[in-house]
Amino acid sequence: MKHQIKIISTDLMDRFEGTVQFEINGNIYSGFFYGEEFKTGQLIEADLGHLEYGLNWDVIFNENKNKELKLEQANDSEWGYYGYGKIKSIDPIIADFGDIQLDIGNWTNDPKVIEEYIYWKIERLDISTNKD
Repeated sequence: MKHQIKIISTDLMDRFEGTVQFEINGNIYSGFFYGEEFKTGQLIEADLGHLEYGLNWDVIFNENKNKELKLEQANDSEWGYYGYGKIKSIDPIIADFGDIQLDIGNWTNDPKVIEEYIYWKIERLDISTNKD
């Protein structure tokens, strides 16, 4: 899903990949990129994706007790997050985490989960401007 973001800073690991800090709605996030060139201060439209950490059904649907919409940075990862969100659609499953909406896969086709609050663990937030 496309997001309007502002690049805050970049840190290259090599000439093809690195990490980037970016801002959405005044909140700062960190993500991983590959094969991109970002410049500090740049305003762009980018896709955000992720690598998820497998969770069981009970954890997904029972760990967002406060019905929040946010991403909280994981303590053990520069670009990992704990997601508190709400399912907006299925096929694919789109989750709203406040500032960020993510396609979180295709692990259920039950329409009863739409509008349900969820917890989601993101191992790595990815950012890309590539058009596939």
